[in-house]
Amino acid sequence: MVDMRYFLLMIAVVGLVGCGATGATGISRKVSLNNANMARLSIGMKKAEVLAIMGLAGRTEAYQSKTGGGGSHHEFLFYRTEVTRVHPIGGEELGTVTDRHWTPVCIIDDKLKGWGRNFYDDTIKIRKEIIRK
Repeated sequence: MVDMRYFLLMIAVVGLVGCGATGATGISRKVSLNNANMARLSIGMKKAEVLAIMGLAGRTEAYQSKTGGGGSHHEFLFYRTEVTRVHPIGGEELGTVTDRHWTPVCIIDDKLKGWGRNFYDDTIKIRKEIIRK
């Protein structure tokens, strides 16, 4: 009877480990794909071209700027490009997903203007300075 309990416990553990590892592997694949696709982006691409390469964003932000008479439309598409630490047995992610796990892609008036955390921070800083004026 002890052997049967041990056997059932092992089956349960293997099943749980397999389920957890699948989720982490999926995120890792998506992160790798997003990073590879970012290398295919070029400044000036239309938003539709960016979406054809990158797919739908995991998060978005949009702003209307006061510059240029009627203003311009700033849209940030965020793609997951970093994986958090993964538990060695269960495969599940540890810790929370923060801004550093996402890379912003900046579309202004339907054209790709830049991407990356520094570009995003600079663009938002400029936007805040314009709003104050």
